[in-house]
Amino acid sequence: MKKALFVLTLFSSIGFFNPMQIFSPQLTKLMFYLCICMCALLAVTDGRSLRGIDYPRKSYWLFMLMIAVSTVSATAFHPQSYSVTLMSTLPYFLGYFFFWIMLKLALPERFILKWMFIGCLLAVPVYFINLFSFPNVVFGEEFNLDTSRGMLRVPVFFLEIMAFFLFYGINQLLLGRGRKNLWIMICGVCTLMIFMSVVRQVILYSMVLCILFLLKRSSWTKKLMVVAAGIIVVVYVLPMIPAYNTMLELSGDQLEENEEKENVRIGAWRYYTFENQTNGLTPIIGNGSPSFGNSVWGNVFDDAIEDNGYLYADVAWAGIIYLFGWTGFAALLILILKAVFKQKIPEREYLTYWFVFIFLCGIGSGVFIYYNSIISIMIGLYLVFGTNEKNSDNNPQLQQPV
Repeated sequence: MKKALFVLTLFSSIGFFNPMQIFSPQLTKLMFYLCICMCALLAVTDGRSLRGIDYPRKSYWLFMLMIAVSTVSATAFHPQSYSVTLMSTLPYFLGYFFFWIMLKLALPERFILKWMFIGCLLAVPVYFINLFSFPNVVFGEEFNLDTSRGMLRVPVFFLEIMAFFLFYGINQLLLGRGRKNLWIMICGVCTLMIFMSVVRQVILYSMVLCILFLLKRSSWTKKLMVVAAGIIVVVYVLPMIPAYNTMLELSGDQLEENEEKENVRIGAWRYYTFENQTNGLTPIIGNGSPSFGNSVWGNVFDDAIEDNGYLYADVAWAGIIYLFGWTGFAALLILILKAVFKQKIPEREYLTYWFVFIFLCGIGSGVFIYYNSIISIMIGLYLVFGTNEKNSDNNPQLQQPV
């Protein structure tokens, strides 16, 4: 039962790929809520005790408290009813609550890796079906035509988990475990999907961290060889790829625009951390979550976004500050940094690089805002803090996700 509910929750976070848009946005959220609630019920009735589990209790529960407190500030300081606020806050509360649920359910690491891997495998053909069927969208929500980066921008399901298995595959190669060609192929597919997402910061962060990971135990000779090979690829190979040239030109054009006017993400950071605060208290405890289309505040907020283009989902860390205050931001930051710096056995070193990747993505993307990304992060936190590392150094079951 635990395992089935985990699988359902993982796939409900992306609406079960929503084939032919058979599920409305409201229904996909409802399915996600139901899966989380059933997991929570099972965790309470049949979960393990967490007394002996060493996880960042204070920072985690402080962050959960700030989510709860933000519902009060949303109603007290904005024209939005408490019931509407509760509904708009549920994706955050339930998403982040999944970490505690995972700790209680204590699922096997191999099982979790297996189903995360299956999700990535399914996401690959789903992406290409959407790419070749456009303007008809077969899976997921409909998206607009955007070729500003040299190719059609098609959403990649489980993008953060693609990066997860890229680092996981590199870790297995460095350990010399399993079939080398298999891990090279897995890393190659994950790299391809990250590139096909055309999300520049995701591409940049994942590639730089992969290089650092690969070079960590290498001699200076190998490091110089890799750097030389990287320079050759950047100078001679990448310019042969049209999408790369277009993204490079787009970045250059945006840099030129930034000299004349402020970058939209820099503006969003300033707007949500300082300018759009309601009073002297909201920077500390947060403003809460606006409900777009369901309240006066949500409508005013939506109109402001149309005017200035500042989306807090584009700047997740700043969005956390706006929603849950600097207190909530500090608590979540400590939680993520503890996941980065926790000492790990060699088989789990990939988690350090993945959480650095998640931390960096929070600067200019929505990893801490979208509940499908939140679920992936909570699973990662469970793998860091909730699984048993004893006798796992030579455990072959941890070396293959399937």
